[in-house]
Amino acid sequence: MDIQYKLYNSAFKHIDGKDLPKENKLNLRVLKGEKFAFQIALTSEENILLSLGTYNHIGYKGLKKRMRIDLEKRENADLKGYFLGYVADDDSKTLIADPILKKEYLYNEADKPTMIWVEGRVDKEYCGDNLNITINLFGQEGYGEEQKEQTITLDIAIVDEVLPELKDSDFHLDLWQHLSSWARMYEVEFWSDDHFKIIENYTAELASLGEKVITVVASDFSWEGQGCFEIEENCSNLFEHNIIGVKKDMGGRIQCDFTALERYLEICFKYGMKKEIDIFGLLASWQRTDFGNPLKDYDDYIRISFFSEESRTHGYIDNKKDLGEYICQVFEFFSEKNLMDRVRVISDMPKNPESFKKWSKFLKDSAKMDLLIKTALHEDSFTDRLDGITDVSLSLPLLLKSKNILNEIGKKIKGKLTWYVCWFPDKLNHFISSPLIESRLTGWYSYYMGLNGFLRWDYALWTSKPFENISYKYPRWKAGDMFFVYPGKDMKPIRSIRWENLRFGIQDQEIMKMAEKKIGREKINLLLMEALGDKKDMKALKEFSVEMDYSVDYEKYMEIKNQLIEVIKRS
Repeated sequence: MDIQYKLYNSAFKHIDGKDLPKENKLNLRVLKGEKFAFQIALTSEENILLSLGTYNHIGYKGLKKRMRIDLEKRENADLKGYFLGYVADDDSKTLIADPILKKEYLYNEADKPTMIWVEGRVDKEYCGDNLNITINLFGQEGYGEEQKEQTITLDIAIVDEVLPELKDSDFHLDLWQHLSSWARMYEVEFWSDDHFKIIENYTAELASLGEKVITVVASDFSWEGQGCFEIEENCSNLFEHNIIGVKKDMGGRIQCDFTALERYLEICFKYGMKKEIDIFGLLASWQRTDFGNPLKDYDDYIRISFFSEESRTHGYIDNKKDLGEYICQVFEFFSEKNLMDRVRVISDMPKNPESFKKWSKFLKDSAKMDLLIKTALHEDSFTDRLDGITDVSLSLPLLLKSKNILNEIGKKIKGKLTWYVCWFPDKLNHFISSPLIESRLTGWYSYYMGLNGFLRWDYALWTSKPFENISYKYPRWKAGDMFFVYPGKDMKPIRSIRWENLRFGIQDQEIMKMAEKKIGREKINLLLMEALGDKKDMKALKEFSVEMDYSVDYEKYMEIKNQLIEVIKRS
């Protein structure tokens, strides 16, 4: 069988219909314990069933021409191959490789490349300077015996240093979890056994990147469903529900049920997600007047649904007294669990510092204890009014506006200082249309700017049909803004190449920290400046855009990485 292949690095993003460029020089060099990946593009002059692994699959067309891609197993090296799938960008025409599929076989189309993602990790106990990877392509037709058609070989250089596990990293990864979306996608009952099975599967994957923060939605409709009630095109339910059960007993008193919350915390702790617990929905999330506020005597928009035992009906808390009682019980729960040192009450993009101060005081008074306050900021009116705020995440435009006072901000807040992107800006983001290297640069830029980590509002919040249409609110949002992973049929996430490149960037900053112990941060930043650009030239333009002159050349970053590895290897 006539089949051709080309090899590409992990930052290559294939666009369907475009000619394949010249293949990359891979030159892979990794530490023990470091995950790596590369891509293979297979092209045939005729339709062929392609399969991965050792099983002899057959497609619906029967015993016609088949090609099996067999990745030889290596001791102490976890190697596996996956087909890549395609999703449509916002124009609904451009198909771009993104999901890492779990399919073991598929039909390729004649003269169109099929992309294969090969990933691996060398064990800490591996002995040797190189890992030789051999991939055999076996052809078969009818009942004939398989014939070896081609062999792909490459060597990966192994550095005799161990990369720390990401779960042990001090990189503060903070990707928000949308548990209600997960239940809706799989059509399971909220907080049921099936829902928690899904939650565990998605938590396990999230924790594999070293996620440090637990998202606890403690009210109803935080973020007001992202305004999904206004959107008819690709209509999608994005509302979040309170994980805490609330009722009014026969005497009209507020009673809270923390069963689901306890179960969720146990899962997160099991996978090492236990550094921080962020409470959403009790402080200045969003305030859309068109969605309303049930509270008659309080002007922060907080919605707490309850079930009345007396009337057997649902309602919403509509007064400060009941709201205060609810807040008191919430923080009593965390206090009794000895978790208050980890708990943050988080506000998402507050606009008015005076209102924020007033609402923060009401929260603390209601809780009858001091509370640690965290906020994701975009308004520069807050940067000199940070009293009472423990942790801050700055939008990329605000970060660039504040780049000369980051040390002062860090001293004021005493907690974590991170940065974030969302539907803005266009640069250094994780959209389907973004250069794939930008996902990897998340870790690089965090280190370069001297920040504790990175926050993003998404991990897995899906449109109603995420494999058919991921475009939502375009042009305000861009495809890929809402999630890094797709919903698998097995109640487990389907990863994306954006997700894995994010992982690689976090690994890279661990290498930077290892090198820093040898030569100091200043020398490393001089290296990074060669690719990321001079900080003084980076600036925010309009409210949601930035000007940055960083490279998107994968090879340039790998050259810097190799220089850092040489530093680490010095005795």
